[in-house]
Amino acid sequence: MEMNCRAVAAAVKGKIIAEGPEDKWIRRFVIDSRQVGPGDFFVPLAGEHTDGHKFIAQAAQNGAIGCFVRENKAVEIPPNFFVISVPDPLVALQELAAIYRQKFNLPVVGVTGSVGKTTTKDLIAAVLSARFKTLKTEGNLNNEIGLPLMLLRLDSSIEAAVFEMGMSGFGEIKFLAGLAQPSIGVITNIGESHLETLGSREGIARAKCELLEQLPADGVAIVNGDEPLLENYVQKLKCPHVTFGFSPAATIRCRAETVKNGEKQICLSQKNYPDLWLEPPLPGKHNIYNLMAAVAVGRYLQLTDAEITGGLKNVAFSAMRLETVTLPQGYNIINDAYNASPTSMAAALDVLQELSQGAGKIAVLGDMLELGNLEKEGHLQVGRLAAQSGLKALVVMGSRARWIAQGAKAAGMPGEAIFYCDTHVQAAALLKRLAEKNDWILLKGSRGMKMEEVLYALRRGAE
Repeated sequence: MEMNCRAVAAAVKGKIIAEGPEDKWIRRFVIDSRQVGPGDFFVPLAGEHTDGHKFIAQAAQNGAIGCFVRENKAVEIPPNFFVISVPDPLVALQELAAIYRQKFNLPVVGVTGSVGKTTTKDLIAAVLSARFKTLKTEGNLNNEIGLPLMLLRLDSSIEAAVFEMGMSGFGEIKFLAGLAQPSIGVITNIGESHLETLGSREGIARAKCELLEQLPADGVAIVNGDEPLLENYVQKLKCPHVTFGFSPAATIRCRAETVKNGEKQICLSQKNYPDLWLEPPLPGKHNIYNLMAAVAVGRYLQLTDAEITGGLKNVAFSAMRLETVTLPQGYNIINDAYNASPTSMAAALDVLQELSQGAGKIAVLGDMLELGNLEKEGHLQVGRLAAQSGLKALVVMGSRARWIAQGAKAAGMPGEAIFYCDTHVQAAALLKRLAEKNDWILLKGSRGMKMEEVLYALRRGAE
């Protein structure tokens, strides 16, 4: 961050109503007073259950040098503290981020998609880090609050940035892209997430493609070439586009898969480039798509294939995305509990099949949320896939997940192999009875189901 409090006030046209003895560089912007450290600037936001203005004193005590306050909001001002009055602290944060972004001339990659955007963001950042000092989205800072915070972490040492963009409705990606001003837009795929608000896969495609519509004429769109719903959008763009996929028509395609020395390898083919053999850092066909997107970005920015492969060796993945853990009990957990949709459930079941290599398989699946009219059929569909996956047991959690059990049973899975649990602790206790050494257990459900709590309960039981 290269800005002080007076510059912030000027940028957002705020009024300084209190100031400290020295206007130092701001280290970073923070919205949680518990995470504030020395030199930070606190942004008090109003939430469903509390108001950040209540924690200004705590932020100052933890080392903050200043904060926004909402106009006409009565607050107790800490001594030696910069306070900037604005109509709305969130809007001020967003406006500041957009203005601050314009100070930097660097490649910015915007990544969205129904499934795999976080993993793709991590892969792209790893590739770019082979040559550039790269900033990437941390945690879940991919929305109208998180993205501005990430943009305000830019500084003159950053040479490239990769920002994930999430959404739940129309107009949100357009807004985020307007803030970040990406020169490269990546769409991983179109799934079923947020059908409740977007109505159809066509609606989801339209919302995701808001990213592409914000790209400059000298930018590039990098999209899944195996997704027909994206074709019309890329043809209308004012900038070039690159596709990735398994189709021979894709710009960069996976033309071969093999196993050497026990490790999976894929061959990527692209006109005017030599074939590139890679070991995917994560299992599953969907992660080959994510890997192709990362290679496409690297090549567009003129990285060598040696740099690309070298960068991929140092990839750091975000939490709860196909994390694999072997517990002292001897069985293996696939913690893919960050979120779920029918598409990502199918992909996770494929990964379970790939990793188990003949060992016993158990799936612990929770509710999938925000599916709208697809809610029942989406769960039934996952149940049918589970029945075809050769599971020794299926464990479901949540009222909607009962449809998963129903779909599995209708597809021929024995009723005695299907179990329902009300709590994470109950599921963990059941797994202790069902699982054997070397078995593989998949944990997956929507974020609200917190399926990772099953792993935590198993760990507690192993202590």
